[in-house]
Amino acid sequence: MLKLYYFHGATFGLKARLTLAEKDVEYTLEVVNRPYLRTPEYKKLNPNAVVPTLIHGPNVLIESSIIMNYVDDAFDGPELKPDLPINRAQMAMWLKNADDVYLPSLGTLTYTVSMRHKIPERSEAERQEYLEGIPVMAARERRRLALELGFESPSFSPALFELDRMLDDMESALGQYEWLAGGSYSLADAALTRFLERLDELNFTAMWEDARPAVTDWWDRIKTRGSYDRVLGATPNSERPQHKEKGSQAWPRIKEMLTRH
Repeated sequence: MLKLYYFHGATFGLKARLTLAEKDVEYTLEVVNRPYLRTPEYKKLNPNAVVPTLIHGPNVLIESSIIMNYVDDAFDGPELKPDLPINRAQMAMWLKNADDVYLPSLGTLTYTVSMRHKIPERSEAERQEYLEGIPVMAARERRRLALELGFESPSFSPALFELDRMLDDMESALGQYEWLAGGSYSLADAALTRFLERLDELNFTAMWEDARPAVTDWWDRIKTRGSYDRVLGATPNSERPQHKEKGSQAWPRIKEMLTRH
């Protein structure tokens, strides 16, 4: 039995699904909602109260990069790691930055631009319960600052600029290789797809279309892959219309910040 816990719109759940699709692995998709992640039942599987979680027989795997590597090693299908050691190291660095740098930045950007407007509608007790339900202290503090200060949060500008730097690094890598870590599609490309997908959902595509032709070409090629259609074509993010509306409203301010930076 292979089962993946996921909710539509989950940043790192998507890269696990893309990996499974690239390997053409059959699995059961257990679609849950955000409140379920905080239940004792789910926390027994994943104490971090996030997705994805992969169940393979008696084994429970958490952390998306670990799941991606496991799927690539455990199942037949196209090899998703480069052949050369240097390219494997480059792939590993993309995965590390996605986990440690890009994800917190994307979370801050998404929440501030598109999600925070929903929270003030709740009571003070509900808002406090919401924040206390975020298990990672650093993430809880970023969310609190975004809720209270919005675009003026001290976390917002650094998050935006980190994502802009990510695109610079992608442009540089894609100037050398066809894909992010060499001549073939790898786990690095699967991992970074979600970040551009969210920026696309927010209608921020000018961040690469205006001045990063290699990233633009990579993104066009990503969207033609069977794995992209199999994952996002079949189950598009239901929050995309909201992201597009809020992102379009925020774009003049975002553009000004990027221009000044």
